[in-house]
Amino acid sequence: MIEFEYYTPKSLDEALDLYIKYGEGARLYAGGTELVNQIRAGIVKPHQIIDLKHIPGLDTFEMTADGLKIGTLTKVYDIEASELIQKTYPAVSHAAGSLGSVQVRNKATIGGNICRASPSADTIPPLLALDATLTIVEKDCEKTVPLREFLLGPGKTILKPGQIMTEIHIPHLPAYSACTYLKLSPRKQMDLAVVGVALMLTMDKTLSKCINVRIAMGAVGPTAMRATKAETILMGNEITDEVVEQAAKTASTECKPMNDVRASEWYRRKMVAVLVKRAFKASIQAITVGGHTIAENN
Repeated sequence: MIEFEYYTPKSLDEALDLYIKYGEGARLYAGGTELVNQIRAGIVKPHQIIDLKHIPGLDTFEMTADGLKIGTLTKVYDIEASELIQKTYPAVSHAAGSLGSVQVRNKATIGGNICRASPSADTIPPLLALDATLTIVEKDCEKTVPLREFLLGPGKTILKPGQIMTEIHIPHLPAYSACTYLKLSPRKQMDLAVVGVALMLTMDKTLSKCINVRIAMGAVGPTAMRATKAETILMGNEITDEVVEQAAKTASTECKPMNDVRASEWYRRKMVAVLVKRAFKASIQAITVGGHTIAENN
């Protein structure tokens, strides 16, 4: 077991001061579900641990006039169980519910899941589809960054030592909108996604024309990614089975899957097309009944 210094700052300013002082040798500690395992395995060997859990105000969420604000230390289980999030952004709630085990979800934080930047992270695709933004603070400075610009690669983000991500913001959905998250995995629970697809859809009043759409794919590239070419096929067009089929096939060519022990590149591409069509159908059904669709495990 390696030795390290352990700090429990009581304010964001104190945490930033410590992070600036110790730089790349320090690691931020939130839920610890990933960091503790990495330390035990010798993957990371921090000289300092900065525990953020004692900083007030980072583990809450609220609905505002601009949308939903979620503190970075909010437990994944709290997002899963929240009636507010279930009602307004159910794809986010159910994606949270598909992450690991109950024990993990009770420790893991939404900010940690995002900052880990795993290609198969369950919470990231629906947040991408919902056009979420992140608040990043550093000493005497705060900025807002779109989630789509935050992810650089497996385990890599734009964050630098001395910067802490403090909040996720999800804008309100317009009328005639719904968001769906579909996850394909070998088991219903406690398994990584082989493919994950989130689709946010806004239709006109007649439900015949697509006003806006965002398609996010997980576990099929170095990071979760948008299928922008597929979105263009749907955007502003009258919706037919042929158009949806074309968009689904295009999404399967936009992803960048790899062969590994869980699935082949060929299989992942095929499943992207399947899940895009299912997600589109589920979102249409949700809009038809005047609500939002939920996430599903396949």
